[in-house]
Amino acid sequence: MNEFLKGLEGKFKFLLKDFIFKKNFPQKVVEVNGICSEVISANKILLLRQDRIGDLLVSVPFLRTLRQYFPTKKIDILLSYRNIVAKSCIQKYIDDIILFPKNPLERIKVIHRIKRRNYELVIDPFDNASFTSSIIINLVKPRFSLGFDKENRNVYSFVVAIPDKMEKHIVERICALLRPFGIEPDKVDKTLEYPSISGNLLPLKNKIRVGVVVAGSSKSKFWGVENLAELINLINQKYDFEIIVFATPNYKNLISFLSTRNNIYVAPFTNDFDAFVAMVSSCDYLITPDTSVVHLASAFKIPVLVFYSFISDKFGMPWFPIYTKFKAIISRRESYSDVSPEFAFQRFVELVGE
Repeated sequence: MNEFLKGLEGKFKFLLKDFIFKKNFPQKVVEVNGICSEVISANKILLLRQDRIGDLLVSVPFLRTLRQYFPTKKIDILLSYRNIVAKSCIQKYIDDIILFPKNPLERIKVIHRIKRRNYELVIDPFDNASFTSSIIINLVKPRFSLGFDKENRNVYSFVVAIPDKMEKHIVERICALLRPFGIEPDKVDKTLEYPSISGNLLPLKNKIRVGVVVAGSSKSKFWGVENLAELINLINQKYDFEIIVFATPNYKNLISFLSTRNNIYVAPFTNDFDAFVAMVSSCDYLITPDTSVVHLASAFKIPVLVFYSFISDKFGMPWFPIYTKFKAIISRRESYSDVSPEFAFQRFVELVGE
């Protein structure tokens, strides 16, 4: 019965998606140097960002610029249960935060609440077609909506051409949505930021500190504790650095033996993202497979060694750091199983040497 219901749900979602993404056209395509008077005139704006932490962090330059140019507009944002923990990064640039919950029934209530607010403009910064964003825009029925010219273009009033995903950083791509407001994206400050947080849970630093993040948002972004241990061992043989290991409680048992080794400190587990940010910001170097930490490295200008799984270029270039020194290890497998500790160490040596 469960398999039958799942199959039925999948077919219904497919039909609904096919209807929403039908090959219609938006009211207006905004040209490269185009200014859209309807977009500029909107005084109540909602930005859809109901996804992950990294997606929120890379949206900061867009929101910061919008607020600088239009200080009196009401700008709200829709966040998910996954990324609302990082709300500190955008809080000073928006008026209100709306939580898009996990429960489907609660989501319906939130959509009704959004509809009652009568937003004049809803902005969807996803550069891949989002089923959820499309549903929200269809149900909320704002006066105008703005997004990228992609598969679900028919849900928007106005669209902007997507910058080349293999040439333009994700921050640059999002900032392209500033064009209809009469703002030239190339002249925008695209640095990332996160407010300084007090109350660091780590001990005082007396050496150069290297933060090692164990895994990303999925199990496929876990390199393996043995590989991590060998990489740390190689670093300790060459440098007199302090090693801080960051992990979620899911990996507590796997990494427990690391805490018994010399010169390795396992950071306290915390559900407070701001506290995690404070610990990360104290590092002088970072090693991570997690893109949210990549963006924190950019915000704090911390040199970073990043692991990427790049099986397909369907979604464009990996989300590299911006305005920050980095070295990238790009695996053609999901689990980085083709990357040796010795190779990762050599890339780290190159990073430190620069």
